[in-house]
Parts: sequence; structure tokens; C-alpha cells
Amino acid sequence: MDHTIDYVNLGIAAFLLAIMCIKLFGDIHLRKASNKERLQFTKMLVANSIMLLAVILGKIFVCTIKNDMLLIFLSTVAYAVYFVGFYMLLGFYSVYVTYYISRMSGKKLKIRVFILFLVISYLVMLVFYLFRGGVISFDGNNFEKGPLYFIGQVGGYSLLFLTFIYMVVYRQYLKLNNILRLLSIVFFPLIGVIIRSFVPDLEVLPYSFCLSLIFMDNTFQYEQERLILEQEDKISRDRIKILLSQIRPHFLYNVLNSIYVLCEKDPEKAQEAIGRFADYLRGNLDSLEKAECITLQKEMDHVTNYLSLEKMRFREKLTIKYDIKDERFLLPALSVQLLVENAVKHGIHKKEEGGIVRVESFSDEDYYYVVVEDNGVGFDSEEIKNSDGLHIGLDNLRERLLTMCKGLLIIESTKGVGTKSTIKIPKVGYN
Repeated sequence: MDHTIDYVNLGIAAFLLAIMCIKLFGDIHLRKASNKERLQFTKMLVANSIMLLAVILGKIFVCTIKNDMLLIFLSTVAYAVYFVGFYMLLGFYSVYVTYYISRMSGKKLKIRVFILFLVISYLVMLVFYLFRGGVISFDGNNFEKGPLYFIGQVGGYSLLFLTFIYMVVYRQYLKLNNILRLLSIVFFPLIGVIIRSFVPDLEVLPYSFCLSLIFMDNTFQYEQERLILEQEDKISRDRIKILLSQIRPHFLYNVLNSIYVLCEKDPEKAQEAIGRFADYLRGNLDSLEKAECITLQKEMDHVTNYLSLEKMRFREKLTIKYDIKDERFLLPALSVQLLVENAVKHGIHKKEEGGIVRVESFSDEDYYYVVVEDNGVGFDSEEIKNSDGLHIGLDNLRERLLTMCKGLLIIESTKGVGTKSTIKIPKVGYN
């Protein structure tokens, strides 16, 4: 029996398995910097490695074992392992795509339980009928597709179709080139089908998946690195703008005028106000030196200094409430400061009877949260667009959160009711 094509498959599979192992080795070393997307991608690498390993074992069995019954049994086991890797890969890919869409859209998509059910159902059927000859039959020399071979195809197509539906539904949040990269897991196997029409016994599917994963990894990584470099450059150029937006001449004048009045009425309180004012200025100036994130605890020191100065100005018209449950995580300097200033300036200051500013922090299984809420005048989306200072400040904060800690900023405001600003920072890989 001629084993030339078996040796070709063996060589290709071994070579690509070595590449997968190199990729996995890199992911293991970067596990502390991994987020949910990367974790699923790592699992895809493992699944593809299982498929390649199954091909290697199957070809070794065919080339070395002479006992037909033993060969049939071991080849069936190799195919069972192959199908396990195949469905694991498609399942992890589906979850990977939903995590990616969730990050790009800001929506939390959950289909893990449904995907798990599909993967297990198809696998149980395939493996069961595989050992009964219903999927693939092997007589020791030739493999033949069984009557239930289509189950494997239908299961794979259903998982891919599900992810395609998500891409269509949330297409407004995705760039066309990124959709094409995600769909490379379909395109590369199609090319493999064409190649197989010329070389029938070539195991193209695991090889195609391997090329697709390498393509996805490299292109998304290069894009991410490019965006990071662009954002870092923009952050550097905007530092002075941030400082100027934080230290407003009008605010400085009002604070100094309030301290001037206190010098005669209450010298001790004036002295305390000067100390807080000095700390406030120092915090703003120090922010120019901060290329990295700071703890919420340190950020709150600056926020409390600012609010104490505003309280000195507004007196009973400004009520401040704190509910800090978690302050050990990191976030960009002056991020909460900006939201608090907006709450006072654009919310409470414009309300004749004054109001309440509430600062809260907490966490759940996946995220850290900081919430700044006021019951001021509120605003609509058009007001943000027409207010250059507010619009630029919030856009800048969104960019800094995304670039420096993969965080999100969510603004909810109702005219005449108030504004709620929420910072969400993922726990995995960014602190």
C-alpha cells in the first residue's frame, strides 16, 4: 500500500502543530495580560492542536500497524479525538466572536450555555455513531463516509451560522475588515476544499483552521498595536489640554475669592481651604507626569479636595455623598475628577435650589465600577454636541479609559432629572 500522501499529511500536521505550540507558549507567558477574548482564542489554538495531533496519530497508525482490527479501532479513536477538537474549536470560536462583539458594541451577549449544549449534543451523536460505523467506516485500507457523516457538517455549519447572525445583527459596531478577518475561519477551509479536489486524501480542514488562526492573531494584534501607538501619541499631545480643562481660571478666581472672605470671618477654615486648594493644584500638575493609571484611592483624594472647595462656594446648595466599596483598582488620573466637575458645573450649578452629587464604587465578577450621579438639570445628546468643552472632555476620557485600561464610559442623562456617569473597567488582565 502506497503511504506517500499519509507521510505528506504527517509532515504538514507535525509542522503546523509545532507552530501552534509556539503560539500557545507565547499565550502562556502572556496569561496575566489575557482578557476573555484572548482566553477563548487560546482555547481555539488548543482545539486546533488536538485536531492536528489526531491527524498525526491517525497517519502513524495507518503507516505502522499491520493488524487490521487494531488499526481500525485506533483509527476510529483518532477520528473521535479529531471531531472533539473540531467541535471545541467551533464552540470557542463562537464564544470568541460574541466577546469581541460585546466589547465593540458595549452590550453583554451571552450564548455560552446554548453553544455548550450544541457542542456536547453533536459530539455525543458523532462519537456514538462513529464507533458503530455510521459516520466513517474503515476496512484497514480505505475510509468511507457513512450515512450519518452529514451530522458533523450540519453541527459545524449551525455554530458558524449562529456567529454569522450575530455579526449581521451588530454590524454597525464592526468594521468590514474585522468582519472579514473573523470570517477567515470559513474562507480558508473553502480554499482547502478546492485544493482537496486536486489532492483527495489531503487533510485540509485542520490545516486551514491553523492558517485562519494565525491570520486572525497577526492581523488583530497588528491593528491593536497600531491603535495603541496612535492613542499614546494622542494622549501625550492632549495632556496640556486636559490640565487646562481641569484648572479653569473662573474656578480659580471663585476659590481664591472665597478664601479671601474666609480670612476675615474664619481664619482656621481659610487655612484649611488653602491647604486643600494647594493639594488640588498639586494633583492637577502631577497628572501631567502620569503616563500610567493610578488607584481609585489616590484619585478620590483629589476628588474630595475638589468637592470640598466647591462645597465652600455653594455651601448648603451642594450636598456630597460617598459610597466607596472598592478602591484598590487602577484607572486613568483625573477620570473621576472630570465627571465630578461636570456634575457640579453642568448639573448642580445650573439648578437654582442646588442638589446632590453622589460618588460610588463597587465591583462584580467581571468589572470594577465608578458611578458619579447628580440630580441636577440633566441634558440631552444635542447639548453635549453643542458644548465643545463637555463634548471634548468626555471623548478624551473615553479614549483614555479604552487605551489605558480597556474601560468604558457610559453616560445616562434625563432633562430635568439628572445625570449618571459610569466607568466600567474589566478585572481580567488590565490591573
